[in-house]
Amino acid sequence: MHASNWKFHGDPDELLRRYDAMLEEIPRASMRLHICLRAADGIVLVDTCPTKEVFESFALGDDFRALRGRHGFPEPEKLEDFPVHCAFIAGREIHA
Repeated sequence: MHASNWKFHGDPDELLRRYDAMLEEIPRASMRLHICLRAADGIVLVDTCPTKEVFESFALGDDFRALRGRHGFPEPEKLEDFPVHCAFIAGREIHA
């Protein structure tokens, strides 16, 4: 499993409105672990993909770029990807 950190700069209220609209087009079943964080100067997303290849295909692919474009969502200011060592949700470990 790989986790990516996406930093988007701008008005947090506006970004969250656009994020919520964008989220309506993403199947929930495709989200194994996803977190949206409000920051003072924007939002931060933490998202996971099963492999680095799936992450690269998603992050750099035309489909997600088009989705962001439809909702006026900006390019990320910062994008990092890391292999996951371990993850927990509500005390339960999610196996990478």
